[in-house]
Amino acid sequence: MSLDTSSSAIHLNLPPTSTSQLRPPTLITVHPSVIASILTHHSRRPTEADSSPRVIGTLMGSRSENGQEVDVRACFAVPHKEDENQIAVDMPFQQGMMQLLGKTGAKESIVGWYATHPTLNAYSALIQNYFSGETSPHPSIHLTIDTELDPSGKGLGVKGWVSTQLGLSNKPENCAFLPVPVVIKYAESERAALDLLTTAAPTPSPSLPPLPTLSASLGQLSELIDQCLAYVQKVNSGEQSPDPEVGRYLLEGLGRWSSTKEGNEDEGGIKAGLQDTLTVSYLSNLVRSQIELSGRLALLQQAAAQ
Repeated sequence: MSLDTSSSAIHLNLPPTSTSQLRPPTLITVHPSVIASILTHHSRRPTEADSSPRVIGTLMGSRSENGQEVDVRACFAVPHKEDENQIAVDMPFQQGMMQLLGKTGAKESIVGWYATHPTLNAYSALIQNYFSGETSPHPSIHLTIDTELDPSGKGLGVKGWVSTQLGLSNKPENCAFLPVPVVIKYAESERAALDLLTTAAPTPSPSLPPLPTLSASLGQLSELIDQCLAYVQKVNSGEQSPDPEVGRYLLEGLGRWSSTKEGNEDEGGIKAGLQDTLTVSYLSNLVRSQIELSGRLALLQQAAAQ
């Protein structure tokens, strides 16, 4: 699902401006939790008159092997202050956070930064220059989130950018931002939660269950069960070749069922039946091996007697 708002800009896949930099990315994928974290950071910003009009933070993620796609999976806030005359970013805080994340075994690395304001200015170029040093030799990406919503429902646009140097003098503020397509990426298991968050339904009472949402979820579950049943029937009839991976998923899902007997919970269900089948199969193989071994020993004794 694309996150870009309507724009007439053309994305140009330009070559790198120097040998020390790689080709800029052509696609940015963002996990929904990143957007939620950024909006939470913006909603908790200071409301004083002298506070900054936007908040910024570090984007964490990974890159594809050729560097053409950037996958943003996490983020964290970075304190900063800015006004009409100057800007100050808490760089020690950002570096300390990276050290703490490194100790926790985080696999993501810095891929860029975000700001909750759609406008790009000279301060954006300075911050982009700092994060370009953090992501070197890969180019740093920049996400701008428009947090303003009008009565018609427009707003909350997310755009991606990369920068390129302009002019003969290598100054941080001498750069141009080029747009990069942005899409939201999530797993199929997360679709139900996203549909619930994006549904324009009133918030249900805590004491009453959300019946329309429950009905829709049960309907989707029924369709998925019908698909699984049709697949199993086709495999059993020989119309379709079995897929071991699908079988493992079905076994894992069905194995979570449990039965209750006289108030005592046990694993029961399909998992218990599978364990019984495996036990019987093991015992039968063991008995077969014992019978075969006894027959060979008897033949050996007869040969020795002769």
